[in-house]
Amino acid sequence: PARERRLWSKARSSAFWDTVRAKAFGPGEWAENFRLGPATFDYLCGRLRAAIQRRDTNMRRAIPAEVRLAMTLWRLGACTEYRAVEQQFGVSRSTVCKILRDVCEAVVAILTPAYVAAPAAARAAGFPAPPGLAGVLGALHIPIRAPNENAAGYFNRRGWHSVVLQAAVDARGCFWDVDVGCPGRQTDAQVLRASALYRRAQTGELFPGAARDAPVYLLGGPSYPLLPWLMRPYRAGQLTPAQRRFNEYAAAARTVVGVAFGRLKGRWRCLQKRNDTDVSFLPTLIAACSTLHNVCEMHGDVF
Repeated sequence: PARERRLWSKARSSAFWDTVRAKAFGPGEWAENFRLGPATFDYLCGRLRAAIQRRDTNMRRAIPAEVRLAMTLWRLGACTEYRAVEQQFGVSRSTVCKILRDVCEAVVAILTPAYVAAPAAARAAGFPAPPGLAGVLGALHIPIRAPNENAAGYFNRRGWHSVVLQAAVDARGCFWDVDVGCPGRQTDAQVLRASALYRRAQTGELFPGAARDAPVYLLGGPSYPLLPWLMRPYRAGQLTPAQRRFNEYAAAARTVVGVAFGRLKGRWRCLQKRNDTDVSFLPTLIAACSTLHNVCEMHGDVF
């Protein structure tokens, strides 16, 4: 008689995922471990399954899409070493690295176009004032390990190595444009001028339907240049009542970007500590975190 085919793999424990699969987790445990609820997890699985699922081979069974997604969310949210993910899910470290890359790339390719997009009009951004405000622009420095090449270029003015996430944020605290990867030594203005957002705005492609008598613009801090489509607060001095009123509106509106960055880092804690991910993959990882932030916010998974 033919011998039963045996699949080879190192014996590892999958008790953690078995507990999740048995629906033993409550809402709080889902948020603590995966930074979102089970309904959003199922939604993500449905959208990403075709891209992240792999076929069984003659040598071993493929890791299910649900486990691949769970491993990625746990790694992004817990900011633990790969060894901890290996122990938690019962897979090898090299497999964890490969799955993290695959899932992040799938998120950016499939979900980012749907969840990170400029509003059709300023009113869609949700700001009550000032009129015409479509978003608040800000920059966040993500700590990284000093890269082998051009380490000095990533050493920022605060005294550590980083890459920059530039984002435009709406009134809900969702990102509608992100640009990732500029070295930390660059100023906010330099990061802006190197971004696709700048090129689209300069050529009129960012808000093509805006009327001349009702301009649409972004709001930035004092470190940004003053441009036809980018406003910033008036410098302190002898300001008119209208200028003071604009500064008050601007100060209130600009709080949204700080809150959004805080929620992003709070949910995906891999962005808080020094990131050991290769600098070539970091833009994809950070963009995936930004997109997942929007998915969670829009699906009501407040963190």
